[in-house]
Amino acid sequence: MLSFTRSVSENLMNMWFDLLGIMEEVSLSNEVDEIIWSFSFTRKFSVQSLYAIINHHGVKPVFVHAVWKLKIPPRVQIFLWLLFKNKLLTCDNLAKRRNVDDKTCIFCSGPESIHHLFFDCCVAKIFWTELSECLGLNGTWSYELIASLWIANKKHLLTNVIIAAALWCL
Repeated sequence: MLSFTRSVSENLMNMWFDLLGIMEEVSLSNEVDEIIWSFSFTRKFSVQSLYAIINHHGVKPVFVHAVWKLKIPPRVQIFLWLLFKNKLLTCDNLAKRRNVDDKTCIFCSGPESIHHLFFDCCVAKIFWTELSECLGLNGTWSYELIASLWIANKKHLLTNVIIAAALWCL
């Protein structure tokens, strides 16, 4: 039993007992210690796994894989996969590779990015509003709304085909 020479507050004493409780579960062995990176399957550090932690808080988006299960042409599947991976050649992505003089949207003069072009642009907003009325869907159109429909593909089979065609047209 350990005793303290000074008086310790109740809060610190509770923290001490919590620490002792944690230490009771620890068992030491003679095995060689090794560093384990718990954010990847290989248990080894990689820049890619760190990037995923920083960008997605360690959660991989599951909807990207749902693209391949949609009943749409392969070229549209590849397009949607590039769209959700932020790899389409919009002005902001082109600017990462070379000098782009005009980075504005041709419809509304806002800064062109994938999210802007497909969801925030005035043309896209009108397009999604009309499509919402036709499909009877409510909500703000975003990656998350579309992904939720893709994950429940069997329930929204026709809706997913229409949305994929809408993204392709935009």
